[in-house]
Amino acid sequence: MPIQRDDPRFDVVLDADAPDFAERLVAAIGVEPGETIEIVTPQFERTDGLSPVAPDFDFSSLPSLPEASIRALGCMAWDEPDTEGQVLWLYPAEWYAHIPEGHMIVDINGELERFQRGVTDDDMRFGVLAFGFLRKADPSS
Repeated sequence: MPIQRDDPRFDVVLDADAPDFAERLVAAIGVEPGETIEIVTPQFERTDGLSPVAPDFDFSSLPSLPEASIRALGCMAWDEPDTEGQVLWLYPAEWYAHIPEGHMIVDINGELERFQRGVTDDDMRFGVLAFGFLRKADPSS
């Protein structure tokens, strides 16, 4: 049974490290005996089988490479082409230490900023960082 937003159980704060966490969670959300719950967490590691290596090229050359080459390097398209035909390609997480200081990046919110190692977020999902570069979509894509 779905929990409604005004349900007082939303006021329960649980400690995931507590030894009785599972029991408290079941009680808090009202799981009946025999019911199951599914907890879905973000996927951090790659699922495409690629193992990107440290880049050995000028980062500003990436937008000029063919899409197949960009994929082979381990970059991942974030979304469909925008109204201008641009696609955001995210950098592999393994590249974080190799991105040139001050290099212009575009994040998944479309914000343009200068990369600052140790300041720019290194969080990853599916093995890629939350930023990269814009590139015109291949006409065949």
